[in-house]
Amino acid sequence: MLRQRVITAIPLGAGILACVLFLPNPWLALVFALVSLLAAWEWARLIALPDTLWRALYVLAVAVLLAGAWVYPEHARTVFLIAVLWWSASVILLAAYEPGWLHSRWLWGLLGLSGFVVLVPTWLGVVHLHAQRPGLLIFLMVLVSMADVFAYLTGRRYGKNKLAPSLSPGKTREGLWGALLGSLPLVLLGMYMLDLDRAAWFYFMCLSLLCVLLSVIGDLYESLLKRRAGAKDSGTILPGHGGVLDRIDSLTAAAPCFMFGVYWLHG
Repeated sequence: MLRQRVITAIPLGAGILACVLFLPNPWLALVFALVSLLAAWEWARLIALPDTLWRALYVLAVAVLLAGAWVYPEHARTVFLIAVLWWSASVILLAAYEPGWLHSRWLWGLLGLSGFVVLVPTWLGVVHLHAQRPGLLIFLMVLVSMADVFAYLTGRRYGKNKLAPSLSPGKTREGLWGALLGSLPLVLLGMYMLDLDRAAWFYFMCLSLLCVLLSVIGDLYESLLKRRAGAKDSGTILPGHGGVLDRIDSLTAAAPCFMFGVYWLHG
């Protein structure tokens, strides 16, 4: 499994990096829109929409919202604010979660509707970060990816206290601390390489570490989605990794909130 993950990860990472560095913003928006629509198809499957037609309609609805977000960029900050509020509320939902909720209709409805609130701001965050500065997008992608690695390694070596045993038994509080502490040198290196104004360093560091925490929330929310569906992975399109959602789950919370913080920094 590890060998297959590495074989898939190398060309996937190289392809993502090439897209971010060399594609004009409209083309990157189109590429990531296709990724988002694949994620929407997986989301529709996980919430058990009854047949192919309903799943196709779900994907179509996401596509319409993506097109609207592209045509009316002046509303981007409002979309990011909605995402910030949604993920803040999700912390409460995940903290209060009980296994008995899995078969409730209200949870099914919430998971279905939240697909729009999750996928559209994620796409918009990626597109706007790239438009602002490709380096910002690369920084965020590396940050959330490495935070996941640090959490896994620290949790495997020192993990004793479960973070959310009902949702993701493998995650530990020690792993969360490992993600935060391990990410700090990356944040400092990122601030230096991005040549940020020194007056903004403390703010940027706090924003980046907050996004590390949010990446864990995004991961746990997808775990809730998969647990209700009784699925180990969101799909099989990426050998050794699962589906598209399994690769972007951390980014779903981090990207729109990071972009909102960047806008706040710039006034």
